[in-house]
Amino acid sequence: MATRKTTITVDPSLATVYSAASKAQQKQAQLAMRRALQASVVSSPQEPRLSKKETALFLRINRHLTPEQQERYDELRAKREDETLTPAEHTELLHFVEEIETLWADRLQALLALARLRRLSPQQLMQQLGIDPRSYAS
Repeated sequence: MATRKTTITVDPSLATVYSAASKAQQKQAQLAMRRALQASVVSSPQEPRLSKKETALFLRINRHLTPEQQERYDELRAKREDETLTPAEHTELLHFVEEIETLWADRLQALLALARLRRLSPQQLMQQLGIDPRSYAS
């Protein structure tokens, strides 16, 4: 195991006691410090890590239109509601609808696959991820 030298700042009275201690006592203190630091590294929780498969599924779950596409889609929907949509814009809107449906279908497939991978029901997974199931109902 590679070691690295570091300086730890301690209370001045503790530093005085340490400096006044015998070499044997200083070595005991150093050993106790090493053990305490190693124990804290072992006991500290690791950051959760996703497998490559989970990462790929999350990327699919979180895919959406680009901001520019979303803005254009919103414009076209507003024009449709205002009944000012041209035939060309109507065709463009239909392409967006198809793209969004494809994204949602893929998102749902990825959610189901992730739920199976984690041995959870889709509802449990959505709750765990903070996904509102009602957003998938419309």
